[in-house]
Amino acid sequence: MTGKVHQELLRAESLLEKGKYSGALQLVETLAGREGVSIDEHLACLLLESRLSIRLGELKKALRLVDQVLQTARERKNFLLVVETLTIKAKVSWHLGKLDEGLQAAEEGVKLLKELEHARRRKKQIKQRKGELLSQKGIILWFKGDLEEALKHHRQSLIINQELGNKKGISDSFNNLGIVCFSKGDLNKALEYHQRSLAIKEELGNKHGVATSLNNLGNIYASKGDLDKALEYHQRSLAIKEELGNKHDVALSLINVGVDYQLKGDLNRALEYYQRSLAISKKLGNKQDIALAFNNLGNIYELRGDLNEALKHFQRSLALHRVLGIKANIALSLSNIGVIYRKQGNPEEALEHYRQSLAIYEKMGNDPLTAVILFELVWIALEKKELVMAKHYLERLQQIKERSDNRIIDQRYRIAKAFSLKTSNRARYKMKAAEILEQVVKEEVGDHSLTVIAMIHLCDLLLSELKMTGEDELFAEIKTLTSRLLEIAKQQSSSSLLAETYLLQSKLALIELDMGHARKFLTRAHFIAQEKGLRTLARAAAHEHNLLQSYMHKWETIVEQKPSKREMVDLTRLDDFLKQMIQKTVTNLTEEKGISVQKLPRQKYELLYLDLLKDSEKIEKNNFRVAIAQISVAKSGDILTEFYEEKVAGLFGLQKDKVDAVSSKVKEMVEIAHTKNVSILLFPELMVDLNYKQLLEEIINLAKTYKMYIIPGSYHDQKTRQNISTVVGPEGILWQQKKHIPAIIHHKGKTFKEGIEFEAFSRETIVSNTEFGRFAIIICRDFLDMDLRVELKNFEPPIDLIFNPAFTPVTADFQAAHFDARRSIYAYCFFANVAEFGGSFIHTPEKEHVERKIPPKEENLIYKDIDLFTLRSERKKWERKQKRFIQSTR
Repeated sequence: MTGKVHQELLRAESLLEKGKYSGALQLVETLAGREGVSIDEHLACLLLESRLSIRLGELKKALRLVDQVLQTARERKNFLLVVETLTIKAKVSWHLGKLDEGLQAAEEGVKLLKELEHARRRKKQIKQRKGELLSQKGIILWFKGDLEEALKHHRQSLIINQELGNKKGISDSFNNLGIVCFSKGDLNKALEYHQRSLAIKEELGNKHGVATSLNNLGNIYASKGDLDKALEYHQRSLAIKEELGNKHDVALSLINVGVDYQLKGDLNRALEYYQRSLAISKKLGNKQDIALAFNNLGNIYELRGDLNEALKHFQRSLALHRVLGIKANIALSLSNIGVIYRKQGNPEEALEHYRQSLAIYEKMGNDPLTAVILFELVWIALEKKELVMAKHYLERLQQIKERSDNRIIDQRYRIAKAFSLKTSNRARYKMKAAEILEQVVKEEVGDHSLTVIAMIHLCDLLLSELKMTGEDELFAEIKTLTSRLLEIAKQQSSSSLLAETYLLQSKLALIELDMGHARKFLTRAHFIAQEKGLRTLARAAAHEHNLLQSYMHKWETIVEQKPSKREMVDLTRLDDFLKQMIQKTVTNLTEEKGISVQKLPRQKYELLYLDLLKDSEKIEKNNFRVAIAQISVAKSGDILTEFYEEKVAGLFGLQKDKVDAVSSKVKEMVEIAHTKNVSILLFPELMVDLNYKQLLEEIINLAKTYKMYIIPGSYHDQKTRQNISTVVGPEGILWQQKKHIPAIIHHKGKTFKEGIEFEAFSRETIVSNTEFGRFAIIICRDFLDMDLRVELKNFEPPIDLIFNPAFTPVTADFQAAHFDARRSIYAYCFFANVAEFGGSFIHTPEKEHVERKIPPKEENLIYKDIDLFTLRSERKKWERKQKRFIQSTR
């Protein structure tokens, strides 16, 4: 190889390590195409290009280049080049999930090196190749689940790299040792290895390596329960990978960030990252990453309570993993399917899948994951009252505990033992179970999920004792544990645990006959669950809230009777709720009975009360001004085509070139409103598209600057497939309301239904108590649904203001229907339509001679001064003249 070509290749190698892939690729392609380049030089270029292709996620191209070099190297009997090429082939193969092909390549390389080791020349190069091959073989053995052999190979590789003084090789060995220790459950040792690896990579300026170490450190912090730190590391890793342009690595990082959000209970954000990852993986044709994305999407559906959809995704993931032959992932999919069957009430299928998963993990020698499955099998056997089977699995779990120095496995065993003792009818065994759980709860958190499980089971034991003895001290202990659960949820930013704990606290408040706090906790639970996409938890909170509202008169009677806490436990069914938490099926409560012995019919609409004044220094204002801003006129007369584009089926978004114009108009209207001392400003439906971060940030800043409530209409949220109205105040986003009834859309000669997701029952509408009275957001034609108006009319305390953002032609039929709708409720109604159609107006319940209305094709602002005291006084007079209830025609 000539000196000039050699120098150019070294420069390309340096660019690769610094993450400057496009520059390195351009240099290599130029070299490979240069006249006069020798065969060896050409092969070196192709080999470097294959390594670049791996970094860029172009794995099929990398494999094609490797096979091309391998064939030529064998023909030329250049065995050292064959070994180097086999090393890269092993790497490409495990990236593609072709583990057997990768292992075959690595073993062939090791065999060739043994034949070359006796050669006097190139001893250092041979030794370096051996270290690289051992590293790749160790990775494949880890994928196959042979952790001890993987550890052995990585240690051998580390020794070689240390002897050679190869810093990059040393950092890679530390990284690989950290991964194996992580899989073995030794998190502290894994943390140490990854930190040592990161330090060397930062010293070398190896961006790709830094991203890898940050990612692996994030995984460790997630396992330790430090979710905010995990998210920080994973996002830093993702940012570097996006900068480097490696699509395969970006797809994996997107999954890890999604997992962090999933663990935090933010399912909407998790879903967004999983879908982005899946889209990249499908484009690359990477089956391993596609399978992983399907698995994680299954987790989202499971947490949302859609068990059938979750099962489909887990089964698709399993099918792909079986094709790829990755044992650890096959076992993971099997255990996930087992979880679904268990939740569906099919313990036999659950057991079968758990056992298949267990067999794989045991064969792999993966003690931490074997312990996880045995833990689940103990619990499911106890649920089936198969005590001999439970004892068998508990003994196997004990054997793993005794042979491994792993604190998490030790905790898992002791909790499983407590489960077993807890099922006994003998008091002394239950006391022993409580002692074990109390000890686990007091210990330093290893796996936060285990601590939470121990706390919930301990609450259940204390509750059983409370029902037997009636001692108030036991209730105090339950409250203390619940407060600790709340602390853990807040520390880890776990929305799902936070919502569940607020539901639990609402039950405890009811036992203490504190209706106000019970309502407050239910409202918090619902708000968190709805905001984060925890649909089943949101339904559970809505159901409990409606039970409380529906049976308020019965609760008042109960309070007068001054029942004991023991009696209140039965009335609130707290023990049932704890069992649902234990089984991770809180959503089943939505089908439970209330205080009455009769089952409640499912309501079409659920009205939820959000009290923003509770625990706030703000007080209700009696006099204030509310305005409507009617904006956006199309020059062509077709506003949908001129302003919008269909992003996905039936969902529209503002065209990018219209964002600045809308932004300018919104700012203009807010400033005009400010000069007129407006406190609340409403915009039309769909005109302010908050999918654009720019518009959302501007609305938040305007609300803060002018100390105003701004309701920027609503928009089609592409992530959740919902039409959402967001209420923004000086403090930021206050709450969101989704549309329930899809519109019929006429676009480009076609007629179709708005593509929003909606539910047949339990459609949630928030009534918020603010410093400007009690108000609700009802989007477009939702207001014409009599069933919703029945709920609005009968809601207690009564609603003062109704905001109705719309994007609709105002026909004579619509006007008549809207007139009937608003006159049935004694409240101010603000109808804000897009200027193209016009007709925005303010309806006042009192008789007025002033018409506040904006004609079509006109951008303008109208407002109304509100006197809450007068409104509420006049409402009482009106109600005495009216029938208290209006009847639904449905």
